[in-house]
Amino acid sequence: MARLAVDIGGTSIRLAYSLNRGSDLMNAEELACADYDAPDDLLVRYCERHQIKIDELILAVAAPVFGTRVDVTNSHWQFDAGALAAALGARSYLLINDFTAHAMAHRDFFYLEQLYSDKKLECLRPGKGDLTSPLIVIGPGTGLGVAALIPMDSDVKVVDGEGGHVSYSPRTNAEVHVLSVLQKEIGHVSAERIISGSGLETIYKIQNGTSKLASEIGASALLGDKESVDVVNLMLQSFATVLANVTLSFGARAGIIIVGGVVPKLAPLLRASGFFERLNDHGRCSPYLESMPIYLSRDRFAALRGGVSAFDNKFLQSRVCHLV
Repeated sequence: MARLAVDIGGTSIRLAYSLNRGSDLMNAEELACADYDAPDDLLVRYCERHQIKIDELILAVAAPVFGTRVDVTNSHWQFDAGALAAALGARSYLLINDFTAHAMAHRDFFYLEQLYSDKKLECLRPGKGDLTSPLIVIGPGTGLGVAALIPMDSDVKVVDGEGGHVSYSPRTNAEVHVLSVLQKEIGHVSAERIISGSGLETIYKIQNGTSKLASEIGASALLGDKESVDVVNLMLQSFATVLANVTLSFGARAGIIIVGGVVPKLAPLLRASGFFERLNDHGRCSPYLESMPIYLSRDRFAALRGGVSAFDNKFLQSRVCHLV
């Protein structure tokens, strides 16, 4: 029995498989979505290349999940999950939001005494976490994803949503200016318009009048270029505002795990960016936020592991679709 786990983001698709339930994932790959018209042929060829017949398919997608139709938010990909599973010969499949998978990758957070023996999870700030309350899993990549993980006896339950699309909430004159420019261009401005890789590019263009790729902005900021540092600081401080709002909304005291492709690359800039100061600066609830432990995941394939955990999670069993 083979399981294929697939993580489809706005920029990249990651995939791996296991031959038996409980066994480790094998032959993990990361490919650019822009190189393919749709995931169908890509997945079929992957299975042929590794000579595997899929019984169970796990699809974690950066998109709202309603029914079987998938329209990836920051990508040209559109497909039907049921048809894709059938084309692969799968007997059953699970379609979930990618941050459901990211959250489930950390299901052992509440139950492992030596959580940080895994070097892929770095403690950015120690704190006093309450492991009876929710854990926030959040992070900017091509977009901004948010989920909460809640301990339920010996298991966990995910609260997923589209938290990256909440309205952007500026707190400084520079942030108000960015919001004002974007409102004139597109109307409603969601948080992920600012807090994402494309958000870095947007901020840079508004502040400097020229275009620069997110990768170039990050690299320049790490070298100390003031224009790029200012852009990164605005994005990270805005991210801290969203973190504070999400944490308070969920009543989350277990901690915060930051995932995604952006923050790990910018991690050396966090201390000087104003990120922690902004997170703690929340009026009467500042003490609540000051005590929150914060971690950074550096595991590029975490959502694949989390997708496998999601398939076996008792609270997600109703979402598993059986084809035969």
